Amino acid sequence: MQIIPVIDLKDKIAVHGKSGNRDEYKPLKSVICKSSNPIDVAMAYKERGAETIYIADLNAIIGNGNNFEIIKEIDFVNKIVDIGIKKREDLENIKKFLNKKDRAIVATETLKEIELIKEKDIVVSLDFKNGKLLNYNLDEILSYVREDTPLIILDISSVGTQRGINVELIKYVLDKTNNPVYVGGGIKGMEDLELCYNLGVDGVLIATAIHKGILDLEEIINRFGK
Repeated sequence: MQIIPVIDLKDKIAVHGKSGNRDEYKPLKSVICKSSNPIDVAMAYKERGAETIYIADLNAIIGNGNNFEIIKEIDFVNKIVDIGIKKREDLENIKKFLNKKDRAIVATETLKEIELIKEKDIVVSLDFKNGKLLNYNLDEILSYVREDTPLIILDISSVGTQRGINVELIKYVLDKTNNPVYVGGGIKGMEDLELCYNLGVDGVLIATAIHKGILDLEEIINRFGK
């Protein structure tokens, strides 16, 4: 199971995300990095063994500028990147700033052109809020997606809260697909990681528990990583 640490980027700095209330996000404070400079945070992740990181460009997602140049600078680790893709033009644009092994995220929260779900070399984010998939029917999305495309089960209402993973939601999606599945939102500690591992989840997105020192990134990568 892959451990994928997260960077939420806003106005060129790393911020602490909580419950999708993006206007209220504050500069990141972390036990593993004294700086909220996203390049420093990404390097701290890499130094602790992370092979892939997840970046959400909150400016791009809310339509208020972007942080693409910073994303491009983080070229020393593989990335999956959410910029709030709505249409093909957005996908083609972010690809110019990504390395060969990086992947753009196509997310149900923002997507307008459902045909993009069929693209190769992307990651599809199934964005749930209060247990409901945003904007689409799950079966419809799964009918479009390629068999090898990773899916993220992102529980937006749980992001940054450490209230625990939504096991029923994860089981519900896993029962419907054989695609690789990542889980994000609400990880509170080792028990949640063990639950995900035992459910057969392929990867976990995690930030708050690492930055608060509840989980040691190097330790959990060594324990669960593949």
